[in-house]
Amino acid sequence: MRALAGLALVVACSGDGPVNPCPTGDCTLPSNTIVKWQFNSYPDWKFTGDTCIDLGISTVRVEVVSTVDPSIADLKDAMCGDGQATLLALPEGPYTAYVTPLDAGLNPLVGASVMAQLDAPSTSTVNVPYTAWTGAFTGTLLFRLSWAGATCTLAVPPVTTQTLTLLVGDQPSNKLLDSGQKLDGTDARPCRALTDPFAQFVEQLPFGPVALVVVGKDENDAKVFEHRFDTFVGAGENNPTITFDLPPPAAPLDSM
Repeated sequence: MRALAGLALVVACSGDGPVNPCPTGDCTLPSNTIVKWQFNSYPDWKFTGDTCIDLGISTVRVEVVSTVDPSIADLKDAMCGDGQATLLALPEGPYTAYVTPLDAGLNPLVGASVMAQLDAPSTSTVNVPYTAWTGAFTGTLLFRLSWAGATCTLAVPPVTTQTLTLLVGDQPSNKLLDSGQKLDGTDARPCRALTDPFAQFVEQLPFGPVALVVVGKDENDAKVFEHRFDTFVGAGENNPTITFDLPPPAAPLDSM
């Protein structure tokens, strides 16, 4: 410890006296304005967002321009995987941020930069919406079903069969579930247990919002559960698995 203390003293001193750590007289650290990004993040639709790889993003360009004095501006390119760009020492005040995802050739992947209002210094998060992208994507919807929090056999009342309608642009999809079940609301199949080792999934769906209508019937073919879930199909195959939990029926449902 004594040797370290001596070393510190030597480093801090030069010539006849100690070195001034603040030669300009200002030791204030510059403030940071941090802009974070998300892609297609829709918590209300139970979709947390797409990744840089899903969308082919290499870097993200962040430009900020003062709304009070447009001559005050800054620009930063950051690797997409960093998740944020840090702008140093911006004068305090309101700014407009422009966020542009770029491919490996620095070509924009959106029709126009996504704008957001922020104050400096601050930390803000900008979500790039699904409507901004110029590319065409498909994705996989992975999901599990629970019935008032329970698996099929333990639901109250128990569920024997499931019927699914997947709406894409308000039209039933012609795709098939991994089990071969039709998704047009006409194909009742045995209920898939919440505890199955693999999630249910539908491949090659158009990227964007969809709706899943789920009907559960008991052993007497009476409808005991029904609910519509608005959700989102992200780009790529490895999307997060969503658990759709049907609320308990408020009253016995009519049989179909």
